[in-house]
Amino acid sequence: MERIDLQHDILKQLISYSENLIPALQDLIKELRTDERDDTSDYLNEVITGINWEIEVYNQCADIINERSSYIDKKTMITAVKNLGSTLGSGDYRLVADCLEEDFIPFLNKLALVAKMIVGDSM
Repeated sequence: MERIDLQHDILKQLISYSENLIPALQDLIKELRTDERDDTSDYLNEVITGINWEIEVYNQCADIINERSSYIDKKTMITAVKNLGSTLGSGDYRLVADCLEEDFIPFLNKLALVAKMIVGDSM
């Protein structure tokens, strides 16, 4: 299989994964702000693992993503990751929720959208 075929396959997986990750992230944000539970930190870790996977997909597919659009600014993504690291380090779940909402919801939505555009063209 060629690299481009592999990239298309992983972008298809990302589209499907995003359909679960984005709503989970929205639920988590609400939980972090208002309704912390016993398993909130576990839930947060699972969602962050999912976000990291999507960032890795972006990194592996950046060439075909960026030839299509300038939707995703890599510097913005790097700043978002740094912000998340520092908010997690603060232990303040409200700051974490703000970071997830302001930095990662837009990133994940844009990534899913551009993946759909790329995959749609190859079908």
